[in-house]
Amino acid sequence: MRKFVVPLLLVLALAGQALAAEKRIVFINSVNQQIKGIFLAPAGSGQWGPNLLDKWKLKNGRKVDIAVPHDRGNCQWDLKYVVRDKLAYTVKDIDICKAVEIELFLDKGQAWANIK
Repeated sequence: MRKFVVPLLLVLALAGQALAAEKRIVFINSVNQQIKGIFLAPAGSGQWGPNLLDKWKLKNGRKVDIAVPHDRGNCQWDLKYVVRDKLAYTVKDIDICKAVEIELFLDKGQAWANIK
């Protein structure tokens, strides 16, 4: 019995870590401007997390692979990105549990994303 308890506790501990694990998503800049910041918030909360680009900038036509916070119990997130002239654009209700690639677009002040 004792032989089974320790491995079971280890499995449970690792499962708990997996729930709060990070997930990697590729972000592609197709907005025809440099992106200075990418932020995530639980959908509808307005509670934006830190800039996922940190101090980096994402040039037009480039892509970057970023580790994002990931809680499998909350898959719907809003995404905000800031361009070089400090304007912020929001794309709402992105399912980051399924997303592996998010391509950002901007045309005539309208922001959207293609999610794969």
